[in-house]
Amino acid sequence: MPSREPKIKIFENRILLVEGKDEANLFGKLIEICLNDNKPAIQVIEIGGKYTFRRNLETLKTGALTRPSLRSIGIVRDADTSATASFQSVHNSVQQAGYRPPSAHAEFSDASPSIGIFIVPDGSEPGAIETVCRRSVQDEESAECVEAYMDCLTAHNALKSNVPDKTFTHAYLAATSDPVARVGEGALQDVWNFQSPAFANLREFVHNLASR
Repeated sequence: MPSREPKIKIFENRILLVEGKDEANLFGKLIEICLNDNKPAIQVIEIGGKYTFRRNLETLKTGALTRPSLRSIGIVRDADTSATASFQSVHNSVQQAGYRPPSAHAEFSDASPSIGIFIVPDGSEPGAIETVCRRSVQDEESAECVEAYMDCLTAHNALKSNVPDKTFTHAYLAATSDPVARVGEGALQDVWNFQSPAFANLREFVHNLASR
């Protein structure tokens, strides 16, 4: 019986695993900005969220058998309500897949392939990639307008969202010259400031992934 083709194809020696298409758009743009032509390429792969990550990681490992030159795998996951719980969840899944995970956020393991885990926004606070995007433009005049809008909604008991960073980014993107709905789409239009200190740790993580 012929062997089945792996569902996840790996064509670079360094890969970055993100939750979905929107994150793939954003991190693809971040990698483009971080790395120049002299740096090795990083393949961005959509691996799914916390409910499908473990299963898809097993599938990825099967695909990795066809690329023995694979050097490093970076994994980015939103903290959501708990950075500690998110890190531990990814750590356990990596370990159960037979890889050696790092001992802490933003670090890489001394293994082959080397595994790095980054919990957005910063490894300690709750939040998501929208948190970083919001922080990256917080000094812009348009951001002050969005903050005032949100304050007005709150004052009138009309802000129903329990994820204010996502509310902010949606409102901010709605005011751009070509309005879009998602932060990754905004990244493709250069809306977010990837040179901001808000993205500094993620930029470093990308550089570390590329240097392995």
